[in-house]
This record gives sequence, structure tokens and C-alpha cells, in this order.
Amino acid sequence: MICFLAGFLFSFAAAGQSGVYDELAGKAVLFNHQAHISGETLNACDAYVLTLAGADLSAAAWVYNDKSLKDSVLDSVYAALGNPSAAKTKDVAYQLLAVNQWADQDLTGQLAGILAEREGESGFDNNVYSDIPAYEALGRTGRIGVINSVYARGYILGGQCVTVGDTAYGAWGSEWGGVFYPDFMTTAQAVRAMAWLPGAAGDPQIQQAIDDGLNWMQKQQQVDGSVYTTPWDDPVIDTAETIATLKMLGIEPLTWTSGEGKTPVDYMVYGALNDDGSFGASKNVMDATWALYSYLLLGGKTAPVIPTVSPATATVSVGGTEQYKAVMQYFNGTAVDVTGEAVWAAADGSVAGVAYGLATGLRTGETVISATYNNMTGRAGLIVTSPGGGPDSSCTVGIAVVGKDGELLYGPGGVTVSGTGKWGQTALGALDATGLDYTMSPAYPDFVDSIAGQANAGINGWMYKVNGVVAMVAAKDKQVTSGDKIIWWYSTDMNSPGPDWSDLTGGASGSGGSAAEPAAVPAVLQEMNKSLPPVLQASAGALTALENISRLLGLKEAAGSPGALGEVDKTVALSGNRPPLDFVAASALKKELAQNGIDFTRRVAAGKGAVLTEAGGEMALVIPAGALKSDLEISVKKTAGGSQGGHAPVECQRISALYSFGPDGTGFDPAALMVLKTAVPPLVRPENLALARYDRSGGKWLVVPAVVDLNKGLILAGLNGFSDYALFAKEPVKTFADVDAVAFSWAREAVEKLAGSGIIAGVDGINFEPERPVTRAEFTSLLVKALGLQESADADKIFNDVQTGAWYRGVVSAAYHAGLVKGCEDGTFQPEAAVTREETAAMLARAMKLQTPEQEPPFTDSEKIGSWARADVAAAHKHGLIKGFPDGAFRPDKPAGRAESATMIYRMLTAG
Repeated sequence: MICFLAGFLFSFAAAGQSGVYDELAGKAVLFNHQAHISGETLNACDAYVLTLAGADLSAAAWVYNDKSLKDSVLDSVYAALGNPSAAKTKDVAYQLLAVNQWADQDLTGQLAGILAEREGESGFDNNVYSDIPAYEALGRTGRIGVINSVYARGYILGGQCVTVGDTAYGAWGSEWGGVFYPDFMTTAQAVRAMAWLPGAAGDPQIQQAIDDGLNWMQKQQQVDGSVYTTPWDDPVIDTAETIATLKMLGIEPLTWTSGEGKTPVDYMVYGALNDDGSFGASKNVMDATWALYSYLLLGGKTAPVIPTVSPATATVSVGGTEQYKAVMQYFNGTAVDVTGEAVWAAADGSVAGVAYGLATGLRTGETVISATYNNMTGRAGLIVTSPGGGPDSSCTVGIAVVGKDGELLYGPGGVTVSGTGKWGQTALGALDATGLDYTMSPAYPDFVDSIAGQANAGINGWMYKVNGVVAMVAAKDKQVTSGDKIIWWYSTDMNSPGPDWSDLTGGASGSGGSAAEPAAVPAVLQEMNKSLPPVLQASAGALTALENISRLLGLKEAAGSPGALGEVDKTVALSGNRPPLDFVAASALKKELAQNGIDFTRRVAAGKGAVLTEAGGEMALVIPAGALKSDLEISVKKTAGGSQGGHAPVECQRISALYSFGPDGTGFDPAALMVLKTAVPPLVRPENLALARYDRSGGKWLVVPAVVDLNKGLILAGLNGFSDYALFAKEPVKTFADVDAVAFSWAREAVEKLAGSGIIAGVDGINFEPERPVTRAEFTSLLVKALGLQESADADKIFNDVQTGAWYRGVVSAAYHAGLVKGCEDGTFQPEAAVTREETAAMLARAMKLQTPEQEPPFTDSEKIGSWARADVAAAHKHGLIKGFPDGAFRPDKPAGRAESATMIYRMLTAG
């Protein structure tokens, strides 16, 4: 298939016909935006449609690798103009649409000239799959007059199947071996292309060809309203082509109905969007682009902004709760409450927990509550106070104010912020305490408009951060406490995290406040840790482990690497206990890390050292005073995916981004402290982790002694020098003689990986007995172990038949208190009974806290599923945890075998 979207000489339908088009269009834009900033290639066709949707592709939001999407497309345009003979006809057609939409008539004319020069009696390439889109692009951009219309007419008509009785009659495509193979996209595009030709309206042959093409297209309509040729085509793309063609010809798409009364519009509204935010069968950019185009033609408008989380900040006591709300706001005024659908997370899970927007205070402190919806994240603040208490009546904080030219307008120095002042104990209250003149924005009264006469201008203006982290709430809502360090600075680069506290120690003080310089960064591990943002501060046990890392790993020397990755048995020291698996929190953290970008440079004074952090709270580097031999410009960059830094041994999988520190080869004495927040996959045992640096001279990865702080989810290490660093994990597998690659191909990977991670075991060291039924006690034990739940040695007697001393008593108690099992109506658990498929589905759904879908389970024997399990089975199926049999049945009462149970647990642990 080829991607081509022709526009039309009519305006889009009036906005407001249905908010559903707006919402769907917004989701399509979000999908392509996320694809772009994740490194996927968007072409000129995609750029054309996004521009139609109102997206400014030259804006910072569309920048990837320091280049906007618009500039990337223009680069391809200039390349085509520089070497026309090498440019592909289809690419030129895409580019023609884009530059014309950007109103660049000079480039439009030059690209049209390439096509005019290339055209002959056999089209441009003598290939309908690239030629037809080019004719359509010329018509759409008003440049159809540059080509030979006689050639065009003859060529397009000559590509249509006119063999009466052939199932492809009326379609365009290609012939091979005497057989005509129709192509839906080419047919729809050819119908539109002919309509652009001069004199088409009065040409009987063209009008008959258009009618025949439409008749063939309508014969492809499916019962759900979609229009496509099964099974090879994507229904979203072909249905969008249909809507585009009908709209151009003045035919209402709602008049094309299937045998069940469904229309192409019905399908695009109810069947195009997938659960993961993608569109169509291919779930790719092309699908999203076509879906977006159809929604625009139907009257949709876009685009959305990130979710708004309210309240912007809240204060609760330990044990108290606050209900947050997440709303997607669209430019046309539509607001959609996504509180129930968003993925919620607390940046510091020890301060608060959150589920479906309901946050609960766990201990005193401050954290950020985030809601992620369609890969867009909104944030709000939460302060947890002691029971019955609140913030102190006043506090002393450090503050610095940096002007647009980098000059210090205040500090760095200390101010006292009163809780009873105009702004309370907030970042804005600290600014007020400096005595500097400032004004609030008349349009946005929550935001500062000017400080010391320096006013916001365009995208440039005032920003602030607390303890190295850029806040996500208005300064009047950002609570501060004694010892916090606040920086206000005039930003001229929205991607810059601004100055660090240590950056400001060498500057001259401005008016007001103290000019005293902060102390140099000490080479004491505990003090280095205190200088970090709370979310990156390690536990006391982890710090102790790092101080004794050589002894804990059995190293003979305190410095250097234990050896090459894959050749060292003991690579990390563990501190604390791994918390039970929380799927919601784990998914949110994984997305948070994936979306967080790091790329900055800092000037570090050798005599002072520095604390280098970034806004996302993912990484920190503490360089103590005297560790560098001279002042140095230090760079930090995060690169996701790929094989940068060299390949690792096959048994070691990289599970983090690549963190590149420069200049390469820079040494530290004493060592610098590096802290990384990490999302360890559930199947990886913490002791199998390894932090490694890439040795370019030897071409291999070397292990770096590190501590895994299980309580905080952090990796700590002392760095003696700069290179590329990444986190790896060994993924051992254990094979069994009776789980072969033929009979158990569907379960082999799950069994071997779960056995390798220690979650399941064989029966005799050699065999697994994959078909043996699993008891309810055994499956419960397996699930408890997979989730990391703690068994209770003195478990209460919950069920009548779970006796003291039974091997499964502790796991059953743990599962009961976690809400995984409920027992039978007679008060028993029936631990020795075989667990059924519907029972396993119910426990898996409860473990993942899955929401009940609206649809019934899609099995041919759904009526046999117990009423108590129906919702859980539907949820488990929707999330891919369970599957039916080839005949469409689920067989809910069938006992689950060992291989089957392992496969379901594996799907749960690897979901998302």
C-alpha cells in the first residue's frame, strides 16, 4: 500500500456536529506526536495532514534530535530539488501536498515542475502505485495544468479493469500472469484523480469509469460499515479512502450502508481506535494519519493539550486522602474527564499512594501526583503532614533570582517565608520575601509576568525550580520547607532545565539579599546524598552498602571493575526488600522514564564540585569538590533503545537507556556519586542486575560495582571516570526435557523464563510435567511468588480447610489479604482441588486490578462461565492474559495444566 491523501476544493464540515470526531482526531494527533518524539519517521504525507489539523510542525513540541518535523520535511524537499532524477515520484507527491499547505508557492511550483518533466504517455514511472498519487497531488494543489492531460487521461483509464464478469471489474491495480489484482487505495485515488482532469465533468468515458470504480468499492463494504478488501488491506486506511472519495464527489458517506445498516462513518467512530491508542490493524503512523484525515473531513477539530490534573496542589495528613481529577482539554473547548482511564502514579511512593486519582498520605513529605493518558502526562503536587498538624508557621529557604542575561538579581541567599504571608510557605512566597518587584500576569493570574522589570515575551519568560526539579504547578501552589533551594530564572529556551545552585556561586550578587556562596560539595557520601532531590535520595542502608561495596562483592581492590560483563558472578549489592509488584505503578514508572529526555551541559568548578540533576528526577551526578583537576564543561545525554555503546553478551539484556557522560575519559578522585531511577522488569531478579560502562579501547562492557536500593528503586554507584553507562540484567532460562519446541511451542518460552527467574520449578530437575493439572493451592503459591507478596508465618485461619502446618497456609493468607482469592460459599478454600481456567482468569484480573470491560467475554461458550467470574474473564481476555481454543471456546471448567498456568503468569508479568 502507499500513503497518499488528497485534499479537496471544499471546506471541512462545520465544527460541532459531534464532539466524538474532535476526541478521535485528538487521539490520532497524540499518537503521531508520540511516534515522532520517539524517533519514528513521519513523512511529508503525515506532515500535510497534521498541518491540516492545525499542528504547528515548526514548534518545539515537534522537535526531535534538534530538528522540527517541518524542517525535516523541508530537508527532503531540498534534496529532491537538488537531485530530481533520484527523487521518487511518490515522495515528490507527498512533498507537493505539504509545501502547498504551508503556502510556499515557490517550492510548490518547483516540485510540480519535477513531475511535469517526468510525465509521458506511460505516466511518471509506468507504475500505478506511484503515478496515480502524483496526478491527484497535482490536482489538489491546483497544478494539474502543468502535465499533459491527454497523456494523463489515457494512462489512468488504461489502468482500470474493464473485463465484464471479472470480480475486479471497475477497479485499478495491476495484472500478473494474466490475472488482474485490484488494489483498493489505487482505485479510490484513481477515481479522485480523474475528477481533477480538465473537462472531466463533461467526459462520458471518465464519468463511466468513476461510476464503475465506485461500484467496485461499494461491493467491498463489510457488515461493520468498513470498506476494504479482506484479508490483506487495513480497514482504517481503505475506509478513510472511501470517505475521502465520497466527500470529494459530493456523496454523503452515511448513504453507504452495510446489510446491518452500518456506514463507513460508524466504523471510523466505533471500530478504528484500538485500546492502546493506536488505529487500525497495523497500529502505525500511516493508520493514525488516515484516521485523522477522515475525522477532519467529518468535521473534527484538534488538538488536545496534556491532561489537566486538579487540584494543582493539595495537603493531607498521614492516612488522609485527596481525590484528584484528570481532564483532557481540547482547543475547541471540549473537555473529557479521563480520571478513570488515566494511569496514576506518585513520584515518591513512600510519601503517598494513588489509584484512580485517589491519593492517600503514607508519611510526611512532598511528592508529585501524575496522570498519564494516551502517553501525555499531567501533574499536581501533594503535601503530606503529620496527623493533626500542618506546615511550620515559617521556614528559611535559599533563593536565587537570575535575569535574562544570566545576571544575579538576588542571592544566592536565605530568606524567611511566613506561612501567614500573602502567598504562604510557597515558592512565590519566597520570591516575595526577597523584596524584588514582581507582577502577576493579567491573563494568567497564577503566573509571574515580570521580576525586577524583566517581563515575559513570547515563549521566553520566568520559570522556577525547587531543589533542582522544575515544578509542575504554579509557584503559589508549590509548598516549600526549611532548607529548600529555590531558583527563579528568565528562560529563553523551553528545553533548558535552567541553572543549578552550584552554577550561581561564582556570580556577582544583585540587589538585595546575601551574597554568601554555598559551601563546596563535600566528599562525604551521606552529605552528597542529602544534596539530591528527595526522589533520588538513597536509603541509609544503601549508602552503607555502597561504602562497603568492595567487601560485599568480594573485590580485592577498592577501585576498578570486577571484570567484563557476563564474566562476573556477583555484580551488585542489594539493600532493602523488593516491594510487592504494583502493576499500575510499574506501568506508570516505565512510561515516565521512556518519556523523560536528558541532554544538557554544565560548567563545573573543580574547587566547588557540583550536583547535576535534571527535571524528570531520573538521574543525578554528585561531583565532590576537588574531584576534577580543573574546571570543566560536563555533558550528560540519555539515549533510548538502539545498540549505542556496543553490543553486550547475549545472556545480558540492556534494560535501561544509555547514559553518556562527557568529556569521555574524564577522571574523578575522589569518586563521583551517580544515582539512577530504574524500572526493573518483574521477571528480573535484583541480584542479576549489573551496571556497566563501555570500554571503547577494549570494545566491551565492564561491570561497575553498584548498589540496588530496593526500597527506593534506585541504582547507586561511585564513578571514577566518564563513559557510556547502562543497566543490564541476566535473563537465565532453565530447560526441561518434556517441554519440547514442537508440542509445547506455545508455552516453552514462558516455562523456561519463569523457571530461570525462580518463580516455578520442575518436578525432578529434568522434567516439568507440563500437562499435569495444577491445584488451587499451587496456583495461589505461584501467583504470590510472582507478585512478590510476603507469606505470613503465623497466618490467621481464614478458611475451614486450610489447616495449621499446611505448606500453603502462608501463601493462601497472603493471597486472601491481597484480594486475590475469596474461597467458596461454604467457607472452604479447597486447596487440593484442580484450579479451573475461569478461576485462574479471576485471580489474574484481581492481581492486575483490571477494570471490567463493557463487552461480554467473546467466547462461543461464554454462557458456561460462572456469573462470579464473568467480568474477570472478560477483563483478562481483553488484556491478553487468557486466550480461547481454536474452536472459539473458553472451557471455563477445564483444569489448568502446569504449562498453561505458567503461560498465563508469564503474560501477566510481561504485560505492557
